[in-house]
Amino acid sequence: MKQWTSKDIKTLRKKYKLTQKALSVLLGVTEHYIYYLERGIRKPSKSFKLLIDCIEEKLKKKGGE
Repeated sequence: MKQWTSKDIKTLRKKYKLTQKALSVLLGVTEHYIYYLERGIRKPSKSFKLLIDCIEEKLKKKGGE
């Protein structure tokens, strides 16, 4: 499991051209939560890290990487 920093989350979102809203829908969290994570106001939970790992894998496969 990756340790997902605020920079990592923002980088992933930008890499796949997702808005905060789009990423929040994929992850089943609020847009505000993504905003707080990207700014380092909140730290991702273990469950969130596992979920975003899965989403990253799906995005890689979809994008052909």
